[in-house]
Amino acid sequence: MTLLSLEQVKMNLKKVDFSKLPKPTKKNKGARGQLLELALGIENSSNLCDCVDGEVKSFTKGQSVAVTQLGHTIPDMEDNTPFKKTKLGKKLGNTLYVAFDDNGYVNSKHHSLKDDTHYSKFEQDYNDLKEIVINAIKEKKELKCVKGRNNILEIRTSGSRNKKTGRYTPTTYKGHTLRDKGLRIYLTSPYVRKEIS
Repeated sequence: MTLLSLEQVKMNLKKVDFSKLPKPTKKNKGARGQLLELALGIENSSNLCDCVDGEVKSFTKGQSVAVTQLGHTIPDMEDNTPFKKTKLGKKLGNTLYVAFDDNGYVNSKHHSLKDDTHYSKFEQDYNDLKEIVINAIKEKKELKCVKGRNNILEIRTSGSRNKKTGRYTPTTYKGHTLRDKGLRIYLTSPYVRKEIS
């Protein structure tokens, strides 16, 4: 399947019957987003970004937005890759955010770091998180939930228990368990409420 542009996705957004999308559940908060992507013509895949020129993120209004698993970002952190060129920077660089509330679809907002006055704050938060993660790896310590200095990016636990074992899937890197649960990077809820919702 050919990747769509964000402009094509915006046009498709006008055609979606949002009443057919389920509300997120504790078991699978991402189900609505996956179904939304399919309704918009975006194939569910392991591509870094959903579209040829950016990413689509659905979220519940007032809540934080899950961006990516921490494990996907650690190699960039270790290599000291500049934020713009990291997987995280690419995912956040050009994003269409689609907001829902308890009643369904609310609105969408296009957000680009290319023209974002907050770019340097994103970069500062990323560098703060990077330093904490790299230190935890070097010192073989457990990684706590943390936020960057600007309260834009945060690392938090995510995921559910494995049905067979009853345990969470840990976040492990090069043989060291950083946390006994999954970890993700999120946009914080205060940032989302102020800038995206």
